Amino acid sequence: MSILLIIGIILGILILITVLAGVIRISRSGSSKIIKPEGNIRGKVMIVYDPGLSGGTKTASFYMAEELKSKGYEVKVAGIRSREALETSGYDILIVGSPTYGAKPTLPIKSYLNGLIPTENIIAGVYALAGSDVQDANVVMAQTLKEKSIPVKVSTKFGGAVFGAGNKNKYSGFVSELLK
Repeated sequence: MSILLIIGIILGILILITVLAGVIRISRSGSSKIIKPEGNIRGKVMIVYDPGLSGGTKTASFYMAEELKSKGYEVKVAGIRSREALETSGYDILIVGSPTYGAKPTLPIKSYLNGLIPTENIIAGVYALAGSDVQDANVVMAQTLKEKSIPVKVSTKFGGAVFGAGNKNKYSGFVSELLK
């Protein structure tokens, strides 16, 4: 086999993997789910996430939703491509989560935040999963919301989480800070 043929095969495989990863990512980010507490509802929370390639932000979103449910909140967890993510009226809290790519949030998250129409009396929390402590996607997200006059109460980066959400207990501090 010639070297050009081998290079061509390798490039073809890489392109196929990239396309399949994109299809999987899109299919994982178009759904939503409502999680209701037992008893009285203290408030309503919308969590919007981009799952990224690892799905870590989706997992983190559901960890946060369970924590909020245990505190009496009704939570809608919505993938970035779901229609429900666009409708934030009626919610007390908006949480937005993104993986970090190139020290920034994903393009779908940036587009979502730029197109977001502020609703009255909503506060926000943003989080990013990052491979290192020097990547600040959460800062970019918080700044975008602040420019839209949406108060950001908590902005956190969970470093070292490039391949998944990690231990669910680390998200309870984020939720507690947001509810103060």
